[in-house]
Amino acid sequence: MVFLDHNTLGYLTFAFMSLTMLSGAFIFLSKKKSNLWIKIHIILGIITYILMVLTILLVR
Repeated sequence: MVFLDHNTLGYLTFAFMSLTMLSGAFIFLSKKKSNLWIKIHIILGIITYILMVLTILLVR
């Protein structure tokens, strides 16, 4: 099992934050608003929030 230290959690959080912003940009720029992109954006946002909380708790 891989141990998740604060560096790994930080990199994962940054990656998910970038994907969340990218999916938000796809929703904003698309002509027709697809429910798929909105659901992906919500799921990525929740995962990112959980990773940020875990990183903050670990570093604290």
